Amino acid sequence: MSDKEIRIEILTASGCSIRKIAQLHKLLFDKDHFTSTFSEKLLLEYFNLLLKYSQFKYVAVADDEYFGYLIGGVELDDVLSNFSKKNFLTLLFLLIKHPKFFKEKFQDLFRKIFSSSNKSTAKMRLFLIAAKHNEHIKGVGKKLIKQFEQDLIQNGIYLYGLSVRKHNSNAIDFYHQLGLVEEFQTSKSIYFIKNLKKT
Repeated sequence: MSDKEIRIEILTASGCSIRKIAQLHKLLFDKDHFTSTFSEKLLLEYFNLLLKYSQFKYVAVADDEYFGYLIGGVELDDVLSNFSKKNFLTLLFLLIKHPKFFKEKFQDLFRKIFSSSNKSTAKMRLFLIAAKHNEHIKGVGKKLIKQFEQDLIQNGIYLYGLSVRKHNSNAIDFYHQLGLVEEFQTSKSIYFIKNLKKT
């Protein structure tokens, strides 16, 4: 199998698609992400909401196997806020069970309430991206972002942003290679931005 056989498709909210995305998410997202503690049921609900309210969603497919996905949109933080309210007790239990996330979530909440600075100028966010590769499959992430950027331009959107954990040096290098520039940093993340009119 070569990279040329990877195709990018619109990600739909069908049960099969969401289940495959949830499985891929569990496989690719490390234990530093709170969603890695979610049960399958909770993760399916999480992705159902994201896919319902995101404007841009893609999956990288080869031979009916998913190799990556990308979800982008505006105000997806509001969607997750509603998800958190609805699942408050379940999420609280997970935070108690995995206390390393408690401090992080408290800091996030504190920053949202009390910090007026450090807000991205880009309303459009690349919210989630994940890609797996091996010696036969390469360039999945680049293909997903290329499709995302092409569709943004077609919709008259020329600015988008994303955030990445500071310790994720591979992702940071990847975003630099793709022409994203650092906008600001928080205690745990680097926020990037890209102006598509300049590319």
